[in-house]
Amino acid sequence: MGHYFFDIALTVLANLVQVLLFLTGVFYFVLSLRGFLKNGQPAPDGGYRSFAVLLPAYNEEKVIKFSIDSLIKMAYPADKFKIFVVADHCTDGTADLARALGVRVLEYSGPDKRPGKGRALKWACEQILAMRKYDALVYFDADSLAHPEFLSVMNAHLAAGEEAVQGRQLAKNTETWLARILASGHIVSNRFFQKPKYALGLSANLHGKGMCFSASVAEKYPWDETCLTEDIEMQMRLIRSGVRIAWAEDAIVYDEEPAGIRQYVKRTVRWTRGSLDTARRHLAGLWRRAVVLRDVRAFEGGIYCAQVYRLALVTLAAALIYYTRDSFNFFIWLFQQVHYARLTVKVMSVFPLLLYPVAALFLEKAPPGVFVAYFFQPALGLLRFPVFVAGVFRNQLEWDRTEHTSQVAISDLVE
Repeated sequence: MGHYFFDIALTVLANLVQVLLFLTGVFYFVLSLRGFLKNGQPAPDGGYRSFAVLLPAYNEEKVIKFSIDSLIKMAYPADKFKIFVVADHCTDGTADLARALGVRVLEYSGPDKRPGKGRALKWACEQILAMRKYDALVYFDADSLAHPEFLSVMNAHLAAGEEAVQGRQLAKNTETWLARILASGHIVSNRFFQKPKYALGLSANLHGKGMCFSASVAEKYPWDETCLTEDIEMQMRLIRSGVRIAWAEDAIVYDEEPAGIRQYVKRTVRWTRGSLDTARRHLAGLWRRAVVLRDVRAFEGGIYCAQVYRLALVTLAAALIYYTRDSFNFFIWLFQQVHYARLTVKVMSVFPLLLYPVAALFLEKAPPGVFVAYFFQPALGLLRFPVFVAGVFRNQLEWDRTEHTSQVAISDLVE
């Protein structure tokens, strides 16, 4: 009798997991359809808000001059923005180089004696907000570049009443196949994820650079000091608090992509560990807000936050389907209901995995090398399981940076 009830429980669990995976896929597919339409953009109101531009850096002397150069060259009144390099436990020439370029340097050497982006940003924001001189704070990374119109676009979004805004992220380096693969992923994500979410009133994803928060939001929601992915943690905290994160399509930030597998794996393991930590902290709260307040942004935020468990759920679903193969299974039943099932499944697989990306890359005029590189995405998929496992067992308190070496200038990208 006990074995009978155990089998029933496993069958129910197997079908719940299958339905959850199916509905999540349908939800994001339907959402992505909005990406084919054009978004409206807010118009400037004629005023110029003042910005504090933060550039956290830990031993970035190889690349920081290119980032500072792009910030200095932004087409915005020079007296309306100030650049602050947050030198986080730097032991190289980063701070001296930044001073030589004429920007202000805030040197952080906290009591823990270890670098940590979240800690350094929290400390720096407290110093800057205490000045009471800036309407908004903008965040970049030492390896990122700003489009000349970045602040002008953010100014327009602030004028429209938006208080937390993420710019459009693109890759600045495409010299290796790995960098091109990752660059193609940004293009597809911008077109079919960030763009439709903004158009439909949902919150955009934060990327850690190219972000803009009003001074009031920055003061009310300080950066977390312990999470390895401070941007994702902030995203979920803002959504839980009812603050919408807008997306600025024309505020472009160019980011350095890992050129080699070792860099990529190191970064992805850190992101996985941070995402797991963020889900532990915020997932229940997001679902609670979605149900109690009927908040659709919290609902989508909860779905996205739970995606860190997706690989584990897929693995669990496969194992349960195999074990309960003689019982009812949702995926098998669904397959049997479709006329010409095998052909239909193939077409449905090709559409989101092939035609959608091709459309995005074509519409965004991706370079040929980046276009071709997208079709090597499955190669990175082979790393997902070991990376997930490594993320689960990673030391949560240990923060380390990805090596940045790409010396691309903003003049190489924008005429």
